[in-house]
Amino acid sequence: MDFPIKKFLSYYKPYLPVFLSVLTCAVIMSAVALAFPLLVRYITKDVLEGDLATALSEVYWIGGLMLVLTVIQHLANYFVDYKGHEIGARMESDMRSELFTHMQKLSFHFYDKEKSGQLMSRITNDLLLVSELYHHGPEDYIKYLVRFIGAFVILLFINAPLTIAVFCFLPLICVFVLYFNKILNKALLRNKERIGDVNAQVEDSLAGIRVVKSFANEHVEVTKFNRENERFLDSRRQTYRAEAYFSNGLETFIQLITITVVIFCSASIVNHSLDLADLITFLLYIGFMIEPIQQLTHMSTQFQEGITGFQRFYEIMRHKPKVDNKPDAVDLNEVRGEIEFVDVVFRYEDHLENVLDGISLHVKPGEYVALIGPSGAGKTTLCSLIPRFYDVTDGDVLLDGIDVRDLSLQSLRNSIGIVQQDVYLFTGTVMDNIRYGNPEASDEAIIEAAKHANAHEFIMAYRTVTAQRSASGV
Repeated sequence: MDFPIKKFLSYYKPYLPVFLSVLTCAVIMSAVALAFPLLVRYITKDVLEGDLATALSEVYWIGGLMLVLTVIQHLANYFVDYKGHEIGARMESDMRSELFTHMQKLSFHFYDKEKSGQLMSRITNDLLLVSELYHHGPEDYIKYLVRFIGAFVILLFINAPLTIAVFCFLPLICVFVLYFNKILNKALLRNKERIGDVNAQVEDSLAGIRVVKSFANEHVEVTKFNRENERFLDSRRQTYRAEAYFSNGLETFIQLITITVVIFCSASIVNHSLDLADLITFLLYIGFMIEPIQQLTHMSTQFQEGITGFQRFYEIMRHKPKVDNKPDAVDLNEVRGEIEFVDVVFRYEDHLENVLDGISLHVKPGEYVALIGPSGAGKTTLCSLIPRFYDVTDGDVLLDGIDVRDLSLQSLRNSIGIVQQDVYLFTGTVMDNIRYGNPEASDEAIIEAAKHANAHEFIMAYRTVTAQRSASGV
């Protein structure tokens, strides 16, 4: 999948003015940091080697200037640290809300294939890593780029041959970084898939914990969990090995640069082509050039984790509901409850066998029909076609003579009461669960309904039947 750069950048749009302010402050921070070694050089080379009678006042004046620059630097750093993180958190919140809203629209086909643990990992862990890239990525790249270019230009004026000698290491470092970036990207993607598998296994085992204990199969669940946990551990080991090669390789390049600087500077001092003040300044600015290289491991990991997280986020966002409203879908207002299946054929996937084949059925309003058959015969599947949890492969399902595919999903499903096979209670009170199908229902209406149903039927049926549904509805 090609990386959707336009979609990635679109999340900056609502916060663009503040984001540009953060980047401006990052530039100010770096520019101020570059000024300090020049002021040190001025003191050691011009002030202290000049007239000592006036040197002290100049030192005080430069010291005051450095204090002012320090205040500016820390104010800019505070703004970057506070507002930058706030922007990242807001963008993460926007993406999480968008992803959850999109997941609510996806059809049963999607959830038949995806595990809850995997989806939870994407909506939490992945988006947190993406927000870190959104905030720290541009800020760090701008900050280190300004420092690197500024230090390089200043060092050219101090000692051009030595600066060029140091610069010759950079192409080698770039090739090294690009190579290991690919390896780390694959390793990090594998990590996310493995932790998603762990989450899915935990969710599956805990959701069925009563069944597990009923059959005394705790050891089976532990074995399955340990298998997924070991796979995750193995993926982490591979990642750490790649990171170790990466960080130690960079450290070797940095040591080579340091050795080069020490040898060249020592030779220059012996040959009187470099004085002590320039040596001090050169060493200070070499730190600015080496700092981005030292941070490459962290920045590359952050970049790869953020990009991988966004790819996994976008992978779900690209999914389109297989069951959706037609452009000219109509609302279902009054329901009589006449259901008709006409030569219905259905299979879950094109490569699978038909679950239903040539089914025709006519249910009149107010009529009761019982579907009897062994597990897997297609009873639930047949019922799921009425509210369009799935669409028929062939044939038609009619409600009051109208093809259900011509009705809006909202009005269709609001007109159908469903008692699920499995009881599921949402977080909240019992009363909240009872009125789930009609949040506006009064306590009196709920109590009245309770008189006519047992507890299971009452909770599961009432939550799906709104106040607008008539007794003659489906």
